Amino acid sequence: MTYSIKNFLMVSALTLSLTACSADGDYAVNDAPETVTFTATTQRATATAWTAGDQIGVYMMPTGQTLDQSEQTTPQGTCYVTIEGNGYFAGQTTALAYPKDGSAVDFVAYYPYSANVANGIYAVDLHDQSNPEAIDLMYADNAKGLSRQNAPVGLNFTHQLAKVQLNIVNTAGSSLEGLSVSLDETPTTANFHLADATFSDLGGNAGVTMTVSVSGQNATATAFVIPNAGQSATQPLKVTFTTAEGKTKQVTIADNVTYEKGQVKAYTVRLTQSGGTQTEEVKYAKWTETPVITANELAAQNLKYITHYFTDGSKQVRNYSMLYDTDLKIAYWVAYPLCNYYTQSNVSRTDEWAFDPAIDASLQANMTKGINGYDRGHQIPSADRLVNLEANRQTFYFTNMTPQVGSLNQNIWATLEGKLRNWSSNIDTLYVVTGAMPSAVGSTSVRYTTDNDGTNVAVPAYYFKALARIDRQTGTAYTIAFKFNNASYKGSSYMDAALTVKELESQTGFTFFPTISDTYKTSYDASKWQ
Repeated sequence: MTYSIKNFLMVSALTLSLTACSADGDYAVNDAPETVTFTATTQRATATAWTAGDQIGVYMMPTGQTLDQSEQTTPQGTCYVTIEGNGYFAGQTTALAYPKDGSAVDFVAYYPYSANVANGIYAVDLHDQSNPEAIDLMYADNAKGLSRQNAPVGLNFTHQLAKVQLNIVNTAGSSLEGLSVSLDETPTTANFHLADATFSDLGGNAGVTMTVSVSGQNATATAFVIPNAGQSATQPLKVTFTTAEGKTKQVTIADNVTYEKGQVKAYTVRLTQSGGTQTEEVKYAKWTETPVITANELAAQNLKYITHYFTDGSKQVRNYSMLYDTDLKIAYWVAYPLCNYYTQSNVSRTDEWAFDPAIDASLQANMTKGINGYDRGHQIPSADRLVNLEANRQTFYFTNMTPQVGSLNQNIWATLEGKLRNWSSNIDTLYVVTGAMPSAVGSTSVRYTTDNDGTNVAVPAYYFKALARIDRQTGTAYTIAFKFNNASYKGSSYMDAALTVKELESQTGFTFFPTISDTYKTSYDASKWQ
């Protein structure tokens, strides 16, 4: 089997800053109970929290001195351990203590602890990534100018490695079970300088076996890489795919890649059984809620990627984005952020039904007087955009409408829309993708109705919503999806239509929330969505 691979590059600065509390001084005896323990609430780049036995190394030095200026009795730093994995850390054999004279001190900490640190250099080796948590290098140097009155000490850990994530789809429809993926010709060793958190001496250009998670025809492959920003040269991103049958294909996804600390380079790769390769980078406006758009989709004459903005004072604010099909006259999906800012009731529903000025009116359905046999179903609801008149008017564009069965639109669908506004009012932002699929899963049949001009308009076979919310303190993401046939609903609960985002991806062929790890998309916690 040979693979034709097309990909696009979505690079997003994953904010992987973590909070933790750490402590103490090593060079002064403390006859009072002034040794400092700390608690650490953190989220690794591998989306796991602390586990029992995790160890960190902590240094203490007089304020104003750097680590390389200060003499340390333990070159590896004082070892702290969380015995129960609950984030409470204490000294493993000894504990740091504040100076008895009350003088101020600074702290530096790193994870994972290594007894082999010498001359302030931590040896990084990423060749074996079978246990990603064990190599998820983190560093904290924010705690400065502290004395015993400041206990406990808070350490803000930041991730020092970069990460590559491949979102893989087999367009042939068969399972990817047994697929293995490796990064080729990538540096696997380096020296990490604990004094200033810099890397040097990148080497060991060997293959790295990526961590692969398979769900039917979709898979995610991830691997840590050593940041090369500031180094003398960037590096190519070469990947080898190996099927369960042992057939391989190497692809150069990008010729020159710069990896930044704490960032994820995310690519979507589509595999087919035809020959040839395509590695074109696709550039378009992307946000957390934007589904993946392929190069072929952007190049298709009938598909239009549209983003609407509105003016609020002196600011231009994004309203929503969509992937619109001018042949079917419906949007496959409409993606938008939802929070209290957008829903504040500054205006009322405008009911100003209109053609979307972003594309020619001849490419849209004329729904001025409604739609034959159906409701004009909003994909982004009017009530989600009451911040000002312009934002609300844009929800009445015909590109945002689909022929929706009235008892669906006015009952369970409306109930779910109200729930979304309720959920978003209690969190930072709810990321929403609302979609309408023209054919049932496994079918290519499309049903049509007519607009006010007698033009055919596709009647969606089913609707969906994909949702994501992110805990800004821990980095944990919560996702869920809902799917409804375009039919009559009476007395049903929206939770009866719930499914995982990964399941919805498999059914629709779209990749949702590509900057969010698949770990968060393979299940949902129903208690978060009541």
